[in-house]
Amino acid sequence: MAHLCFQTAFPGDVFLSIPLLKRLRLWDPGQDLVLACRPGLGEFFLKNKLVDRVIEIDKKSGVGRARALKELHSETWDLVVCPHESLRTALWMWKLKAKQGKIGFYQWWNSLVFTQRVTKPAEYPDALRQLSLLTPVDADLAELFAGKDISYLKNPFSRRSPLLLDVPEVPAWASMKVMNPKPDGRTVFLAPGSVWATKRWTESGYVGLAQLLRARNFNVVLVGSKEERPLCDTIAKQIYGVINKAGETTMAELVELFSTGVALVCNDSGAMHAAAAAGLPTVAVFGPTVLNQGFRPWNTRSTVVQADLKCRPCGRHGSAKCPIGTHACMTQVTAEDVYTALARMMNPA
Repeated sequence: MAHLCFQTAFPGDVFLSIPLLKRLRLWDPGQDLVLACRPGLGEFFLKNKLVDRVIEIDKKSGVGRARALKELHSETWDLVVCPHESLRTALWMWKLKAKQGKIGFYQWWNSLVFTQRVTKPAEYPDALRQLSLLTPVDADLAELFAGKDISYLKNPFSRRSPLLLDVPEVPAWASMKVMNPKPDGRTVFLAPGSVWATKRWTESGYVGLAQLLRARNFNVVLVGSKEERPLCDTIAKQIYGVINKAGETTMAELVELFSTGVALVCNDSGAMHAAAAAGLPTVAVFGPTVLNQGFRPWNTRSTVVQADLKCRPCGRHGSAKCPIGTHACMTQVTAEDVYTALARMMNPA
Protein backbone atom coordinates (compact mmCIF):
# COMPACT_ATOMS: atom_id res chain seq x y z
CA MET A 1 0.00 0.00 0.00
CA ALA A 2 1.21 3.54 -0.80
CA HIS A 3 0.16 7.16 -0.68
CA LEU A 4 -0.90 8.72 -3.99
CA CYS A 5 -0.58 12.33 -5.10
CA PHE A 6 -2.69 12.93 -8.20
CA GLN A 7 -1.47 16.06 -10.02
CA THR A 8 -1.95 16.02 -13.80
CA ALA A 9 -1.90 19.79 -14.35
CA PHE A 10 0.69 21.76 -16.35
CA PRO A 11 4.40 21.26 -15.51
CA GLY A 12 4.62 24.43 -13.42
CA ASP A 13 1.72 23.30 -11.24
CA VAL A 14 3.37 19.91 -10.74
CA PHE A 15 6.62 21.58 -9.65
CA LEU A 16 4.57 23.59 -7.16
CA SER A 17 3.54 20.24 -5.64
CA ILE A 18 7.11 19.68 -4.41
CA PRO A 19 6.47 21.08 -0.89
CA LEU A 20 3.38 18.86 -0.65
CA LEU A 21 5.38 15.78 -1.63
CA LYS A 22 8.17 16.64 0.80
CA ARG A 23 5.65 17.05 3.61
CA LEU A 24 4.00 13.73 2.80
CA ARG A 25 7.42 12.10 3.16
CA LEU A 26 7.94 13.81 6.51
CA TRP A 27 4.45 12.97 7.75
CA ASP A 28 4.75 9.25 6.94
CA PRO A 29 8.39 8.41 6.08
CA GLY A 30 7.84 4.67 6.10
CA GLN A 31 5.22 4.64 3.37
CA ASP A 32 5.87 4.59 -0.38
CA LEU A 33 4.76 7.66 -2.31
CA VAL A 34 3.39 7.57 -5.86
CA LEU A 35 2.86 10.54 -8.16
CA ALA A 36 0.35 10.55 -11.02
CA CYS A 37 1.33 13.26 -13.52
CA ARG A 38 1.65 14.14 -17.20
CA PRO A 39 4.24 12.35 -19.38
CA GLY A 40 7.78 13.69 -19.28
CA LEU A 41 7.74 14.88 -15.68
CA GLY A 42 8.20 11.67 -13.73
CA GLU A 43 11.95 11.35 -14.33
CA PHE A 44 12.66 14.52 -12.32
CA PHE A 45 10.60 13.42 -9.32
CA LEU A 46 12.13 9.93 -9.29
CA LYS A 47 15.69 11.13 -9.80
CA ASN A 48 15.42 13.54 -6.87
CA LYS A 49 13.77 10.90 -4.66
CA LEU A 50 10.65 12.98 -4.16
CA VAL A 51 8.54 9.90 -4.93
CA ASP A 52 9.06 6.14 -5.19
CA ARG A 53 6.97 5.52 -8.29
CA VAL A 54 5.36 7.52 -11.07
CA ILE A 55 2.22 6.81 -13.08
CA GLU A 56 2.23 9.06 -16.14
CA ILE A 57 -1.18 9.81 -17.63
CA ASP A 58 -1.24 10.87 -21.26
CA LYS A 59 -4.50 12.80 -21.57
CA LYS A 60 -4.08 13.01 -25.35
CA SER A 61 -3.93 9.24 -25.82
CA GLY A 62 -7.03 7.17 -25.14
CA VAL A 63 -4.98 3.97 -24.88
CA GLY A 64 -2.33 5.52 -22.63
CA ARG A 65 -4.94 7.14 -20.41
CA ALA A 66 -6.91 3.92 -20.07
CA ARG A 67 -3.77 1.95 -19.17
CA ALA A 68 -2.78 4.43 -16.46
CA LEU A 69 -6.26 4.62 -14.98
CA LYS A 70 -6.48 0.82 -14.90
CA GLU A 71 -3.27 0.77 -12.85
CA LEU A 72 -4.60 3.43 -10.49
CA HIS A 73 -7.93 1.69 -9.98
CA SER A 74 -6.39 -1.75 -9.49
CA GLU A 75 -4.65 -0.70 -6.25
CA THR A 76 -5.91 0.13 -2.79
CA TRP A 77 -4.13 3.29 -1.70
CA ASP A 78 -3.43 4.38 1.83
CA LEU A 79 -4.05 8.13 1.44
CA VAL A 80 -4.93 9.94 -1.80
CA VAL A 81 -4.18 13.67 -2.09
CA CYS A 82 -5.46 15.47 -5.18
CA PRO A 83 -4.45 19.09 -5.90
CA HIS A 84 -6.01 18.92 -9.38
CA GLU A 85 -9.55 20.27 -9.49
CA SER A 86 -11.17 19.39 -12.82
CA LEU A 87 -14.45 17.52 -13.14
CA ARG A 88 -12.72 14.77 -15.13
CA THR A 89 -10.19 14.30 -12.33
CA ALA A 90 -13.01 14.10 -9.79
CA LEU A 91 -14.61 11.29 -11.80
CA TRP A 92 -11.30 9.43 -11.77
CA MET A 93 -10.93 10.03 -8.02
CA TRP A 94 -14.43 8.71 -7.36
CA LYS A 95 -13.41 5.20 -8.45
CA LEU A 96 -10.19 5.05 -6.42
CA LYS A 97 -9.98 2.93 -3.27
CA ALA A 98 -8.20 4.54 -0.31
CA LYS A 99 -7.84 3.17 3.24
CA GLN A 100 -7.33 6.53 4.99
CA GLY A 101 -9.45 8.46 2.52
CA LYS A 102 -9.16 10.96 -0.31
CA ILE A 103 -8.42 14.66 0.17
CA GLY A 104 -9.17 17.38 -2.37
CA PHE A 105 -10.11 21.03 -2.54
CA TYR A 106 -13.67 21.96 -1.68
CA GLN A 107 -16.14 22.29 -4.54
CA TRP A 108 -19.88 22.43 -3.99
CA TRP A 109 -20.33 19.36 -6.17
CA ASN A 110 -17.55 16.99 -5.00
CA SER A 111 -18.78 15.80 -1.58
CA LEU A 112 -19.26 12.25 -2.89
CA VAL A 113 -15.73 12.15 -4.36
CA PHE A 114 -13.52 13.15 -1.42
CA THR A 115 -13.76 12.00 2.18
CA GLN A 116 -12.15 15.28 3.29
CA ARG A 117 -12.32 18.60 1.50
CA VAL A 118 -10.09 21.59 2.20
CA THR A 119 -11.12 25.15 1.42
CA LYS A 120 -8.36 26.47 -0.78
CA PRO A 121 -6.52 29.36 0.94
CA ALA A 122 -6.57 31.63 -2.10
CA GLU A 123 -4.66 34.40 -0.33
CA TYR A 124 -1.48 32.29 -0.31
CA PRO A 125 0.91 31.27 -3.14
CA ASP A 126 -0.03 28.04 -4.90
CA ALA A 127 2.78 26.00 -3.32
CA LEU A 128 1.15 26.71 0.06
CA ARG A 129 -2.36 26.13 -1.28
CA GLN A 130 -1.38 22.64 -2.36
CA LEU A 131 0.43 22.05 0.93
CA SER A 132 -2.75 22.97 2.83
CA LEU A 133 -4.35 19.74 1.57
CA LEU A 134 -2.46 17.90 4.31
CA THR A 135 -3.92 19.96 7.16
CA PRO A 136 -6.69 17.40 7.90
CA VAL A 137 -4.07 14.74 8.73
CA ASP A 138 -0.98 16.74 9.75
CA ALA A 139 -1.65 18.50 13.07
CA ASP A 140 1.56 20.57 13.01
CA LEU A 141 0.80 21.85 9.53
CA ALA A 142 -2.80 22.60 10.50
CA GLU A 143 -1.52 24.69 13.41
CA LEU A 144 0.71 26.67 11.04
CA PHE A 145 -2.16 27.49 8.71
CA ALA A 146 -4.53 28.30 11.59
CA GLY A 147 -2.11 30.78 13.18
CA LYS A 148 -0.76 34.11 12.04
CA ASP A 149 2.86 33.01 11.76
CA ILE A 150 2.72 32.59 7.98
CA SER A 151 0.59 35.63 7.15
CA TYR A 152 3.74 37.35 5.83
CA LEU A 153 3.74 34.83 2.98
CA LYS A 154 0.37 35.96 1.61
CA ASN A 155 0.22 37.02 -2.03
CA PRO A 156 1.30 40.61 -2.63
CA PHE A 157 -0.87 42.82 -4.78
CA SER A 158 1.19 45.02 -7.03
CA ARG A 159 1.11 46.03 -10.67
CA ARG A 160 4.14 48.24 -10.22
CA SER A 161 7.53 47.28 -11.57
CA PRO A 162 10.02 46.23 -10.61
CA LEU A 163 9.12 44.38 -7.43
CA LEU A 164 12.74 43.92 -6.46
CA LEU A 165 13.91 41.70 -3.64
CA ASP A 166 10.77 42.53 -1.65
CA VAL A 167 9.43 38.99 -1.55
CA PRO A 168 9.75 37.26 1.84
CA GLU A 169 12.12 34.36 2.38
CA VAL A 170 10.60 31.00 1.52
CA PRO A 171 10.69 28.91 4.72
CA ALA A 172 12.48 25.57 4.60
CA TRP A 173 9.27 23.62 5.36
CA ALA A 174 7.65 25.05 2.20
CA SER A 175 10.68 25.17 -0.10
CA MET A 176 10.71 23.78 -3.65
CA LYS A 177 14.49 23.52 -3.70
CA VAL A 178 15.79 19.98 -4.27
CA MET A 179 19.44 20.50 -5.18
CA ASN A 180 22.37 22.68 -4.23
CA PRO A 181 23.33 25.23 -6.91
CA LYS A 182 26.82 25.07 -8.37
CA PRO A 183 26.96 28.22 -10.52
CA ASP A 184 29.80 28.69 -12.96
CA GLY A 185 29.68 32.44 -12.34
CA ARG A 186 28.81 33.71 -15.83
CA THR A 187 25.80 31.86 -17.28
CA VAL A 188 22.37 33.50 -17.50
CA PHE A 189 19.52 31.37 -18.85
CA LEU A 190 16.70 32.86 -20.92
CA ALA A 191 13.40 31.00 -21.31
CA PRO A 192 11.32 33.04 -23.79
CA GLY A 193 8.52 30.53 -24.33
CA SER A 194 5.14 29.83 -22.76
CA VAL A 195 2.16 27.65 -23.59
CA TRP A 196 0.11 30.87 -23.60
CA ALA A 197 1.09 33.40 -26.29
CA THR A 198 0.12 36.47 -24.25
CA LYS A 199 2.44 35.38 -21.42
CA ARG A 200 5.48 35.69 -23.66
CA TRP A 201 7.62 38.77 -23.29
CA THR A 202 8.54 40.17 -26.70
CA GLU A 203 11.15 38.65 -28.98
CA SER A 204 12.82 42.06 -29.25
CA GLY A 205 12.94 42.24 -25.45
CA TYR A 206 14.81 38.95 -25.18
CA VAL A 207 17.13 39.93 -28.05
CA GLY A 208 17.91 43.28 -26.40
CA LEU A 209 18.53 41.66 -23.03
CA ALA A 210 20.82 39.02 -24.57
CA GLN A 211 22.81 41.81 -26.25
CA LEU A 212 23.19 43.65 -22.95
CA LEU A 213 24.36 40.46 -21.24
CA ARG A 214 26.81 39.48 -23.98
CA ALA A 215 28.28 43.02 -23.95
CA ARG A 216 29.10 42.40 -20.29
CA ASN A 217 30.70 39.00 -21.00
CA PHE A 218 27.90 36.82 -19.65
CA ASN A 219 27.25 33.46 -21.22
CA VAL A 220 23.66 33.40 -22.50
CA VAL A 221 21.85 30.07 -22.88
CA LEU A 222 18.33 29.77 -24.29
CA VAL A 223 16.11 26.97 -22.97
CA GLY A 224 12.63 25.70 -23.72
CA SER A 225 10.60 22.83 -25.08
CA LYS A 226 10.85 21.30 -28.56
CA GLU A 227 7.87 23.42 -29.58
CA GLU A 228 9.74 26.54 -28.46
CA ARG A 229 12.89 25.71 -30.45
CA PRO A 230 11.95 27.89 -33.48
CA LEU A 231 11.40 30.93 -31.23
CA CYS A 232 14.74 30.34 -29.51
CA ASP A 233 16.46 29.82 -32.88
CA THR A 234 15.16 33.18 -34.08
CA ILE A 235 16.51 34.92 -30.98
CA ALA A 236 19.86 33.09 -31.03
CA LYS A 237 20.55 34.00 -34.66
CA GLN A 238 20.45 37.70 -33.80
CA ILE A 239 23.21 37.68 -31.15
CA TYR A 240 26.71 36.26 -31.58
CA GLY A 241 27.71 33.60 -29.07
CA VAL A 242 24.28 32.74 -27.68
CA ILE A 243 23.74 29.01 -27.09
CA ASN A 244 20.35 27.45 -27.83
CA LYS A 245 19.46 24.32 -25.87
CA ALA A 246 15.69 24.47 -26.39
CA GLY A 247 14.29 21.01 -26.98
CA GLU A 248 17.57 19.32 -26.02
CA THR A 249 16.85 18.50 -22.37
CA THR A 250 14.33 16.52 -20.39
CA MET A 251 12.72 18.32 -17.48
CA ALA A 252 15.11 16.58 -15.07
CA GLU A 253 18.10 17.61 -17.19
CA LEU A 254 16.81 21.18 -17.36
CA VAL A 255 16.72 21.50 -13.57
CA GLU A 256 20.26 20.12 -13.37
CA LEU A 257 21.34 22.61 -16.03
CA PHE A 258 19.71 25.43 -14.08
CA SER A 259 21.81 24.55 -11.05
CA THR A 260 24.92 25.68 -12.97
CA GLY A 261 23.69 29.20 -13.75
CA VAL A 262 23.69 32.52 -11.92
CA ALA A 263 20.18 33.57 -12.97
CA LEU A 264 17.16 32.87 -15.16
CA VAL A 265 15.02 35.39 -17.03
CA CYS A 266 11.68 33.98 -18.07
CA ASN A 267 7.97 34.55 -18.37
CA ASP A 268 5.31 33.40 -15.91
CA SER A 269 5.87 29.81 -17.04
CA GLY A 270 6.97 26.34 -16.04
CA ALA A 271 10.64 27.33 -16.39
CA MET A 272 10.14 29.77 -13.50
CA HIS A 273 9.09 26.92 -11.20
CA ALA A 274 11.79 24.54 -12.47
CA ALA A 275 14.32 27.23 -11.50
CA ALA A 276 12.94 27.28 -7.94
CA ALA A 277 13.62 23.55 -7.71
CA ALA A 278 17.24 24.24 -8.69
CA GLY A 279 17.61 27.22 -6.35
CA LEU A 280 18.33 29.47 -9.35
CA PRO A 281 17.72 33.23 -8.84
CA THR A 282 14.94 34.30 -11.19
CA VAL A 283 13.61 37.40 -12.89
CA ALA A 284 10.14 36.79 -14.31
CA VAL A 285 8.27 39.09 -16.67
CA PHE A 286 4.55 39.11 -15.86
CA GLY A 287 1.93 40.33 -18.36
CA PRO A 288 -1.64 39.01 -18.34
CA THR A 289 -1.20 37.54 -14.85
CA VAL A 290 -0.53 39.32 -11.56
CA LEU A 291 1.10 38.43 -8.26
CA ASN A 292 -2.00 38.05 -6.14
CA GLN A 293 -3.10 35.13 -8.31
CA GLY A 294 -0.51 33.14 -6.40
CA PHE A 295 2.05 32.08 -8.96
CA ARG A 296 5.09 34.23 -8.21
CA PRO A 297 8.52 32.57 -8.35
CA TRP A 298 8.54 30.41 -5.19
CA ASN A 299 12.15 31.31 -4.67
CA THR A 300 13.69 33.65 -2.10
CA ARG A 301 16.02 35.26 -4.64
CA SER A 302 13.50 36.35 -7.24
CA THR A 303 11.86 39.41 -8.69
CA VAL A 304 8.99 40.21 -11.02
CA VAL A 305 9.04 42.87 -13.73
CA GLN A 306 5.67 44.13 -14.93
CA ALA A 307 3.84 47.08 -16.50
CA ASP A 308 1.43 49.08 -14.33
CA LEU A 309 -1.76 48.70 -16.39
CA LYS A 310 -5.36 48.61 -15.21
CA CYS A 311 -6.24 45.93 -17.77
CA ARG A 312 -4.13 43.43 -15.82
CA PRO A 313 -4.97 40.69 -15.09
CA CYS A 314 -6.91 39.63 -18.17
CA GLY A 315 -7.05 35.97 -17.19
CA ARG A 316 -5.75 33.26 -14.90
CA HIS A 317 -3.51 31.60 -17.47
CA GLY A 318 -3.15 34.00 -20.37
CA SER A 319 -4.61 33.48 -23.84
CA ALA A 320 -3.75 33.18 -27.52
CA LYS A 321 -4.41 36.88 -28.17
CA CYS A 322 -4.52 40.08 -26.14
CA PRO A 323 -8.23 40.78 -25.40
CA ILE A 324 -7.83 44.48 -26.25
CA GLY A 325 -5.38 43.99 -29.11
CA THR A 326 -2.41 45.90 -27.68
CA HIS A 327 -0.32 43.41 -25.67
CA ALA A 328 0.93 46.52 -23.89
CA CYS A 329 1.62 44.53 -20.73
CA MET A 330 4.60 43.04 -22.54
CA THR A 331 5.56 45.68 -25.11
CA GLN A 332 5.94 48.31 -22.36
CA VAL A 333 8.58 46.20 -20.57
CA THR A 334 11.99 47.02 -22.04
CA ALA A 335 15.25 45.10 -22.11
CA GLU A 336 16.75 47.85 -19.93
CA ASP A 337 13.97 47.34 -17.33
CA VAL A 338 14.71 43.64 -17.09
CA TYR A 339 18.48 44.06 -17.08
CA THR A 340 18.22 46.61 -14.25
CA ALA A 341 16.13 44.16 -12.23
CA LEU A 342 18.56 41.33 -12.97
CA ALA A 343 21.63 43.38 -12.04
CA ARG A 344 20.13 44.48 -8.73
CA MET A 345 19.04 40.94 -7.87
CA MET A 346 22.52 39.57 -8.52
CA ASN A 347 24.25 42.49 -6.76
CA PRO A 348 21.92 43.78 -4.03
CA ALA A 349 22.96 47.01 -2.36
